[in-house]
Amino acid sequence: MSRRHARPHARQRGYTLVELMMALALFAVAVLGIISMQKITVSSNAHAKNVALAQRIAQAWAGQLEMDATAWRNAGSFGGGWLNKDKVWKRPDYIDARGFGGAFDALGNPLKDNNLANAQFCTHLRLSPLYPDTMATGGNAVLRAEIRVFWLRDSQGPVGNAGFCDKGQDEGLVGSIGQATSTYHFVYQTVGVRQHSQI
Repeated sequence: MSRRHARPHARQRGYTLVELMMALALFAVAVLGIISMQKITVSSNAHAKNVALAQRIAQAWAGQLEMDATAWRNAGSFGGGWLNKDKVWKRPDYIDARGFGGAFDALGNPLKDNNLANAQFCTHLRLSPLYPDTMATGGNAVLRAEIRVFWLRDSQGPVGNAGFCDKGQDEGLVGSIGQATSTYHFVYQTVGVRQHSQI
């Protein structure tokens, strides 16, 4: 009589429903973590881009004011640009001959004052004598130029809200914007602008 030496077959098992649900839950947690990390990365990159653009705008304004200083020859006249000594924050006008003004689009390009619907960044200037007693002496005057570039925070409304860069804002509102840190992001730059002596 032939004997079969067959081992008992191992019972084939699949995954139970509980194991499958646990695996899906772990997968969902991992995917949600990756998605939230991706959102933070995208937001951080957008903010870094805006800061870089605002710094570039502030540097361009510093260059414009230094160019204005080349026409500043005497204590009574600052030339035809943006120089003054008002000691208050002001939103500068757009000057057609220069193609430059206080409002900028999302790429940092200057906008005319009649096209503020596309404004993403806005600039305010405050100029004051660094040494007031030298303002009357030709060639020795120095202005402290404070440049403030700001833009709306993400949670404060849609891009393209022209109201924050409106030229018609009164001095009180322009002056108080610097305290509105919950509404705007800011980049500040300060430069010295020196009067050119008469030749």
